[in-house]
Amino acid sequence: MLQTNRRILTYILSLLLLFLTGCAADTALRQTAPVEQETYPTITAPRDRKLIAILGFENKSTYASDKLWDTSARLLFTGILEQGYFRVVEWEKMKQLFDWDTLATANLVKSPEKRGEARKILLCEYFLTGAVTFFDVSQVAEVSAMSKRKTFQTTIRVDLLLQDARTGEYLSAAAGEATERQEFNGGLTGGQTGTWDPGSADVALNRAIRQALHRLTLSYSRSAGGVK
Repeated sequence: MLQTNRRILTYILSLLLLFLTGCAADTALRQTAPVEQETYPTITAPRDRKLIAILGFENKSTYASDKLWDTSARLLFTGILEQGYFRVVEWEKMKQLFDWDTLATANLVKSPEKRGEARKILLCEYFLTGAVTFFDVSQVAEVSAMSKRKTFQTTIRVDLLLQDARTGEYLSAAAGEATERQEFNGGLTGGQTGTWDPGSADVALNRAIRQALHRLTLSYSRSAGGVK
């Protein structure tokens, strides 16, 4: 009899613990964003590092954002500095020399005259332009008798073009694409399952730009005889 009562008590306590755990998960929803570790082979910088200028970053995607061009160019500028293969004109200086509309549309490289004027002002050897060509946020919801889950997936693609500042010849091109995920889990009693965080787009954008920059530099280095 005593053993039977103990079993019943253990069973009741197990159910209570399961219920409380579900309520806690419902009250404090968990957000997870798996980070993929990306490593790139080192590209040895030449002794004569070319000076490049970022002449703009267009938003060709369907995602509307007034600052996407500026954020993208800032991330690209930082990526170039950290990579150390090229010298680069400071992005803040570029915004002082040229208006936002010109940089947001990469208008300076679209005609020989404007490209020539930019070269005289900047005294650089190469021009670099970029474009966000794909920006998508998708949502998937999963509901079961025990829990509910909502997943946001942000995918961004960018394209980069490297040009000779004097001739306008395209020297290298590359694309990068990255996906960032957010997961929100609810407990037994359901409840809210979170909303999309724009910060995940910044992470995906940075990863896509770094990937494209590495590919562009590797392609240029190979064509210049630096990498076999």
